[in-house]
Formats: sequence, structure tokens, C-alpha cells
Amino acid sequence: MMKSYSIKRLQPVAHRIALGLLVGVGLFVIAPPSYASSLQAAQGLFRRGDYLGAARAYFDVMNSSGGDSRAKAEFGLAQSLKGAGLPYAASYFYGRVVSKGARNDLFRPALESLSDINARIPLGRANIAGLFRAKFDPLSIPPSAQGFYFYYRGLETFESNPTRKTNLIRAKSDFDRVPGSSPYYSLSQFYLGIIYSTLKNPESAVASFRRAQARAGSQGVRELSTMNLARAYYELKSYRKAFEQYSKIPRDSDLWLQTLLEGAWAFFMIQKHNNTLGNIHTLHSPFFKDRFYPESYILQAITYLRLCRFDSAQDSLKSFGKNYKNKFVDLNKLLKTYNRQYAGFYDVIAKYKNTKRVQDFSEAAEIADSVSRSDAFKEGQQVVRALDRERSALRARSGRLGDGMVTILRKALEDLRLATAERTGQQGFDLAVQLFRYLQDLSNQVRLINIELLSGQTDALRSEYQG
Repeated sequence: MMKSYSIKRLQPVAHRIALGLLVGVGLFVIAPPSYASSLQAAQGLFRRGDYLGAARAYFDVMNSSGGDSRAKAEFGLAQSLKGAGLPYAASYFYGRVVSKGARNDLFRPALESLSDINARIPLGRANIAGLFRAKFDPLSIPPSAQGFYFYYRGLETFESNPTRKTNLIRAKSDFDRVPGSSPYYSLSQFYLGIIYSTLKNPESAVASFRRAQARAGSQGVRELSTMNLARAYYELKSYRKAFEQYSKIPRDSDLWLQTLLEGAWAFFMIQKHNNTLGNIHTLHSPFFKDRFYPESYILQAITYLRLCRFDSAQDSLKSFGKNYKNKFVDLNKLLKTYNRQYAGFYDVIAKYKNTKRVQDFSEAAEIADSVSRSDAFKEGQQVVRALDRERSALRARSGRLGDGMVTILRKALEDLRLATAERTGQQGFDLAVQLFRYLQDLSNQVRLINIELLSGQTDALRSEYQG
């Protein structure tokens, strides 16, 4: 999250000391250089590629001047830090420029620079979210930054409450503004597809997911678009088309096991029960024993029930209880322990990725695994690691940058790291809560299936007796 920090107005040496030269009986005072000449000196260092020297010079001008000179120095400082390979430090000062509003002459180039940095290395949602505290006229957003700005503003609106219709409509308006030439176009189309699906408009969802799939700039976006295109076809009962899309997900993808489960449901819907059981058999392989697919036992039980294999159906329900009863208990404890302690929850999941264990909550490992594989957690952890590297780089360059600037940047990067860990942890915590409720729903379904199973067994016995 971008915050503004008060910067002590440090007067450069030339402004603090009157240099006196005693010549004969006269005292001559040399006046300090003008702000303009100091700014030109910083610009000269920048042009020569001495970005650290330029950053320090711009910082001195910024803290000893006002008005136009100060604004130019602040923007020049951001450019210098970017050139010096400190993108998050640069984003802090670019964000300060943007926060002053669209009437500021440097608003556009600063926003364009943030867009450029984010295209190279993710700035993180906690960082970008600060841009949307101030409201800007959409016409003030430069064309080259429109994709960046409207995509992330739409995403912030969408995720604030993805079930509220007014939020979905506002988010849709922003996603629709993302130009077709933008690298954010495919992502915007993907979320438009999600919105259409939520609004029960699967035909429009199919069209959006197809555009996202065709224009995907990465394998991850392509796979997500393909997966959701299959789901949209499933909603339309176009199961053959759904199978076609599911089959495009490669085996090494984190989504592959999910395609097996969803494909099993599609097979069930067209009464290909052996195919359903075949997919579930793969999910229950010992190789995937640490993955979280409790619904597979429910579908397996229902399928056996349809085949009148009552004993097998009962075994599936017992397997669900055996595998998930303790997980349910430990997950509940984990959520109570880290409720509102999102940075701590982030640390739990990050440690799990390294150790494949959840200390004190060992039975919750499958849920930790699911959270660690979510796109939100992956991106958040990538940003945290990048910030750790930049903090180390800042320490190594502190001599060139000076104590004043380093103190400010160190705090800015530390705050951003904490904000990123908290936001990522909260997203992960919310997902874990959803999985907890999901287990509760499945447990309720087990009770209903047991009733149906008992009824089916009674009918079978009656038929046998009457026969």
C-alpha cells in the first residue's frame, strides 16, 4: 500500500554554510547555486547513466526546494531509482507523484512508468491499491497506462465483494475500458467471463473466455481461461465441448487434477459412470494423497448409488469421514488461531511451501497446499521475495544514496512488505475459510446420501422379497 512519509527538509551543504573567503580586509560570500542549476546537475548525472548519483542529487533538490523544482526532482528521483534497479523504491516516489492528481503535469508519465514496472515485475496488489484512493477523470489516464489502470481498478472493485451485483457491474465497466492492444486485455476478458458466469449469462461468458484464451500472454492465463471456458460449456450442458476444453489442460498443470474432478461430473451427467469412476480412481492415487479433493468421495458414492452398488457407496462415505474428519478439526483450529493475523497466516503457508508441513496443525496440510497453489498467494509471495532482494540491494548501495534517502526507502519497503504479506495472508485465509465451509457442506451431503442409500437398500430388499 502506497503511503506518504514526511521527509525532513535537509538543506544541502551549499545552503547551510556560507563560504567566506577573506581576501585582504574584505569578506566575500559566494552564493549557493540555484535550484535550477542543481536540477540540471542531477539531470546530467542521469544522462550519463550514474543513476545512484542522480538519485542522491535529485533527493537533495527535492528536500531543499519547492514548487515546480521539487516536483521535477521527485519524478527524477523515481526515474533514477528505476534506472538503478530498485523498482519498488521507484514505485514509492512514482506513487507520490500520481497521488497529487491528474492536474499535475507529471501525472501521466508517472502512471506510465508504474505500468511499465508492473509489466516487468509485479508491484503487488497492496502497492497498486493505493492508486485508487484518489478519483481521476478517466480521460486523464494516458492511453499507454489505460490497461494497467482500468484492469487493476476493476479487480479491486470485483474482489471487494464478488457476489454483489452492483460491484460486478462497476467492475465490468472498468474491464470493458481495457484496450485490445493492452497486455491486460486477456486478463480483463477472463474476469468479464467470471462476471457473466456469476450473472448467469453463460453465452457471454463463453465469448469472453474465448477471447481471453486466444489473447493470453502467459500459460497460466491460458489455462485459467480454458478451465473456465469448460465450466461455461458445462453450465450450457454442452458436455462434449466441455470435455474438449478440459483435455487441453496439461498434466503438469496445477489445474489438471481439478479437470479430472470436473470432467468426472460431466461424465456423470451423461451417464458414463465408468468414466466417472475412472477419473476418481486417478484422483485417489497414492501419488496425489496430499491433494485436497474431498468432493471426489461424494461423487464416487453417488455414482455407486446410481449403479446400485450400495456397499461400495457406503465405503466411499466412510473413506470421506476417515480422510477428512481430523483435517476438519485441525483446519478449524488453524483458522481460530490466525483469525485477523493475516501476516502470520502468510508465514504459515510460506513455510509449508518449503517444508510441506504445517506445524501444530499437521492435518491441515492439504488445505495449506491448496492455498499455496492459488494464484493470489503465488503472486504475493513473488512480491515479498522481490522486496527482500531489493532491501538487500538497498543496503549494499546505501553509501552512494546517503542515510537520509536510505532511511525513507527502508521504511517504505518494510511497510510494503508487511502490507503485501498481510493482504496475501488475508486472501489465503479467506480461501481457507471457503474450504472449511466447503467441508461442512460436503459433510451435510454425506448425511443426505446416507438417507438415500438406506432408502435404496430398502427398495432393493423389497424388490428381492417381492420377486
